[in-house]
Amino acid sequence: MEFVRQTFMQDVAEDAQRLLAELLTPHPGAYFLDPLDAPDVAALGLPARYILGEHDHALPRPGTEFAARLGLEPVMVPGTREGMLTHPDALVDAILAA
Repeated sequence: MEFVRQTFMQDVAEDAQRLLAELLTPHPGAYFLDPLDAPDVAALGLPARYILGEHDHALPRPGTEFAARLGLEPVMVPGTREGMLTHPDALVDAILAA
């Protein structure tokens, strides 16, 4: 529970933290750091966004680095890693603005 509070959902009600802790499933994190073997997202001609929570502390490096790997500028939204639960309206607005 403390890991969820510190990493995923800081400053969020404890009941929401507890719910997330119960739903989490461990998975490997190497994909965050391995070299990308993908086409340049911007070159596909499709709208693309890298949406990043202003207080996302769960990433192993700054989210701006991950956006840059894709050739994108991050779109900042309020909240932490779990913006879908804590700031869904802001997340939807960022998606629809694409």
